[in-house]
Amino acid sequence: MFKTAGVRFMRGVCTSLSVVLLAGLLGACAHSPAPDPAGPKSWVVENVASKTTAELYADVIKPGVFERSSSKVIDGYTVESGNLLMPDKSVGSLVTVRSGDGGLTAVIEQPGNKGLLVINGKGDSRYTPFPKRDYSLPDTVVEDAKTVVPESRTSEGPYVIEMLIGYSRSAVEAAGGDAHANALAQVESVNLALRNSQVTNVSMKLVGVQVVETNYPLTPDTLSRLPEIFSASMQAFDPDMLYGIFSGHPDDSAVGWAYVPGRLALGYVYGEAFRHEVGHNVGGGHCHEPGGGYNFGFNNGKSTTAQCGNEAPYYSTSAVRDQHGLPLGNTATANMARVWRENADRLSSYTNLPSNTHRIALNLNGSTTTQTVNLSVLRSYQAGVVTLAPDQGPTTLVYAIAGYNRLTVELENSSGVKHTIYLRGERALGRCGWYAMNSYIGCQNSEQNQIDFSFKLTFLEADNPGLPSGIFNGALKMKARNLSGSWEVPINVLVSLQK
Repeated sequence: MFKTAGVRFMRGVCTSLSVVLLAGLLGACAHSPAPDPAGPKSWVVENVASKTTAELYADVIKPGVFERSSSKVIDGYTVESGNLLMPDKSVGSLVTVRSGDGGLTAVIEQPGNKGLLVINGKGDSRYTPFPKRDYSLPDTVVEDAKTVVPESRTSEGPYVIEMLIGYSRSAVEAAGGDAHANALAQVESVNLALRNSQVTNVSMKLVGVQVVETNYPLTPDTLSRLPEIFSASMQAFDPDMLYGIFSGHPDDSAVGWAYVPGRLALGYVYGEAFRHEVGHNVGGGHCHEPGGGYNFGFNNGKSTTAQCGNEAPYYSTSAVRDQHGLPLGNTATANMARVWRENADRLSSYTNLPSNTHRIALNLNGSTTTQTVNLSVLRSYQAGVVTLAPDQGPTTLVYAIAGYNRLTVELENSSGVKHTIYLRGERALGRCGWYAMNSYIGCQNSEQNQIDFSFKLTFLEADNPGLPSGIFNGALKMKARNLSGSWEVPINVLVSLQK
């Protein structure tokens, strides 16, 4: 089974507006050394968990020198990014995502060497070069992009854009098996380009990952169907933006597609399509055309930016110069940094979830699985957890029930086949014992004013005989609340069965 990380996501604070699809213009958009990365290669790293991240990628990025500009721990992964400086002073990029078992996903971008390095926790390593793409060819040009002039905004932010990424099963396999690590790398590629372009008040955050069985073609029709294809995670996570990643199909009509402007985009699993197609969502075109505005990428004859050529980790801006001393944009004709700033309010305002919502991915493979949410409440609270839908579980609180509540979740695969699974829900308050999740019995066994409130979901094989093969997804919506209703915390769960 591939990894999608059973982790929790908590909403960042952002403006809450109704979810409206802006269906604007449609744009196409001490280990064995690593071998020469000129083609697909495989090797083994001994004792991978004992190696530093730099040791794992050092041979692959030569002769580049990594200048790290960001390092953070997200969902249990260490995510780092920065520019790669080459001997000729040209600039590439490196994004690394290190998992808890020592595995690594790294996206390398430098002249003549662009690809994906994946090392799993056992040390099995693979480097896959990206196919060469010309993002300014007619098959990716948005014919009417020159007519898109983003509305000016004056607010300063900061803005956090919440991104949901969906994958086909084959795309996850192509990406190395860890969908969550790959998704974190995709998002960080945009954040790196924004930092490089001096857009300091906008960032992107991964809020969820969903995997489906079917590998869809990269076409406008698939683009329009993305909310349906990934409907379970759209219900559970309610993101600002949705991006689909697929592994290649005979009916592909471009390397990627996006609404311009909008919130939906998709692209090929290999390459830098993500930052390019997301740039279309922001409101950008490709290279500037006569009569157009400033919402375009830039090619100064030596360097290109994300929307025009997509050879370097930048969005167009005249405030930054390349290694030749040439600007990477023009204030009148190529200023995607400005477009990002002006559209940040819109892009961060699609979600309707309260800021304290907990978003959980419960990933099942048929064996016993448990997921726990830990909250903090006042000791005086009598609190439990209820479902929002009566056909999924209890919707009201009761004083005390020993044991657990049985929860019902309907899952569905890409073909529309449905299967019902059953979960057990329990809650515990402070140092008192576990009860059924909708029990509100209090716990005075503490001297602290704030005490722990824990909610546990359990999947047991004994409760679910005859599980089908394939990938099935569904959503479970609940809320933790106290008896008086003065305290509530939404809990949204994406339930994924992958066999």
